[in-house]
Amino acid sequence: MRSIMSGSTTHIRYEHYHFPRIIEIVCPYCEKPTRLINVDAPEAIEHFMDIAGFTLSWFLRCNNCLKRTTEQWNDIKNFKLINEIDIRGEIIWAWNTKHLDYLIEVFSGKETNKNPWAFFRTYINKNWFKKVKNTADLSKLTALSTINKKSLN
Repeated sequence: MRSIMSGSTTHIRYEHYHFPRIIEIVCPYCEKPTRLINVDAPEAIEHFMDIAGFTLSWFLRCNNCLKRTTEQWNDIKNFKLINEIDIRGEIIWAWNTKHLDYLIEVFSGKETNKNPWAFFRTYINKNWFKKVKNTADLSKLTALSTINKKSLN
């Protein structure tokens, strides 16, 4: 995952690491879209803060190759995200399609504070605002979200 451990792209607030409950990636075994689901995070949450470093295991469940493994954070940092797109030389990425949908809300000016991803608003890369500034860019992001939702079902 590009620049996942540096500055604003990690979504670090006050030295506490926040992680998504679900990360959508390209399966490292069959190269099809799949999900990593945090082993310890409750289903009712979208993301969580891990102060002690105890919840860094994710279950990989690929519906394409049927691979089932438990992956550790240090091993998955280099997995390719499926919600990643180049817009005029800037890589826009999201942990999963719900996170991507939130970014689309923000870039389109339709953001609500009640969105579970609103916590990450302050960490959206400032260059992304400069690059995503017209309806064609929003259409690309929306198309990516739609395609990836279908590919994961």
